[in-house]
Amino acid sequence: MPTSDLSRRRFLQRFVAVGAVGLGSGSILAACGGGQPAPEAAAPEAAASASVCDLTGVPEQELAMRTQLQYVDVSPDPAKHCSGCALYVPPAEGSTCGGCTLKLGPVAPEGHCLSWAAKAT
Repeated sequence: MPTSDLSRRRFLQRFVAVGAVGLGSGSILAACGGGQPAPEAAAPEAAASASVCDLTGVPEQELAMRTQLQYVDVSPDPAKHCSGCALYVPPAEGSTCGGCTLKLGPVAPEGHCLSWAAKAT
């Protein structure tokens, strides 16, 4: 009987040691930035503060949609700007930012999102 108790002890010791290592490595990764949310998961308020268009009064739901569709004020692809998108609504006279039929709030003509679709010619 003592042999089986000894193997159980070893098993439990190793199990606890492996668990401690797992917990410790998670803490180390979090300290190195592993616990940071991805940029696309940023809060709508963070996206709102970075916009070139005035987002004052834009509903929270529209700010969240901007984040989900990864809207940016300057397109990474020069051939895909909001002004060339089928969903773009041109700005009102005297305004620099237009709109979007997806209800993203005001959008820059040079902007871009995941739902970009070329205007029909």
